[in-house]
Amino acid sequence: MGTLTGKTAVVTGSTSGIGLAYARAFAGAGANIVLNGMGAPADIEKERAGIETDFKVKAVHSP
Repeated sequence: MGTLTGKTAVVTGSTSGIGLAYARAFAGAGANIVLNGMGAPADIEKERAGIETDFKVKAVHSP
């Protein structure tokens, strides 16, 4: 994947599973992330914060 620095990726179904893996891949390429999906708020927050910490990008959740 090329560099996505300065871009934002909206990934549906990204609070777990394959969608989360795609969100993390986009973040790894430098994209800011909008997580979308359902789940336990604490679990979603853990994943959101983890993306920011691991990849130094901005990550938000939109249900």
